[in-house]
Amino acid sequence: MQRRRIAFEPAYVLHARPFSDTSLLLDVFTVHHGRVGLIARGARAPKSRQRALLQVLQPLLLSWNESGELGTLTAVEAASSAIVLTGEPLFCAWYANELLMRLSQRGDPHPLLFAAYSDLLPKLACDAEAALREFEQTLLAESGYGLLLPDELSPTSHYRYDWQSGPLPAAAGEPGSLSGASLIALRDGVFNTPQARREARWLMRAALQRQLGGKPLQTAQLLQQLRLLDAAAPET
Repeated sequence: MQRRRIAFEPAYVLHARPFSDTSLLLDVFTVHHGRVGLIARGARAPKSRQRALLQVLQPLLLSWNESGELGTLTAVEAASSAIVLTGEPLFCAWYANELLMRLSQRGDPHPLLFAAYSDLLPKLACDAEAALREFEQTLLAESGYGLLLPDELSPTSHYRYDWQSGPLPAAAGEPGSLSGASLIALRDGVFNTPQARREARWLMRAALQRQLGGKPLQTAQLLQQLRLLDAAAPET
């Protein structure tokens, strides 16, 4: 099999795990090659320069030799400063990484999705929920399952979402009904009310679960537990 060399490809590490005694097995998300599996030989060695760079949230430039299903990392550079997140925004970044791991195929490039992920990370510290809704919509659209949210939605009407046809008229209070205002907020990425945030989250969760085959996301469960702990914490 012919070996191909890729040089200085913009990328992010989505997941890393130990491989042999001193190496790492990486899942990286790249702009021109999509999700790629790489072996970083010697990256776990105590004096390895790569060890400090191969972190999630770090914009990178990666070079590797491609041969078969797994490439071999040959060089890594920081493309810019790492995104520093803590608390819930950090969990949201892990959630986005898990979505990419579950819903993207290796070797399938999506430059628009890569740009959406790059835009997501710095936004998480400001308004994590709104940033996630925007990213989730791009992920679904790039996967061929984007939501249909037409311009003619009425903010005072109610709808039920049909996965083939999009929003259909519904009565207020009907199980599964959504306000037009919430659907408009999701379409435009402007969430001014708790109802809009809640209903947009419900619809996106349902849309993603259809693609995930009903298997829950680990980070989503951890994030829910974190929110419950924060809500139960005594005020100081």
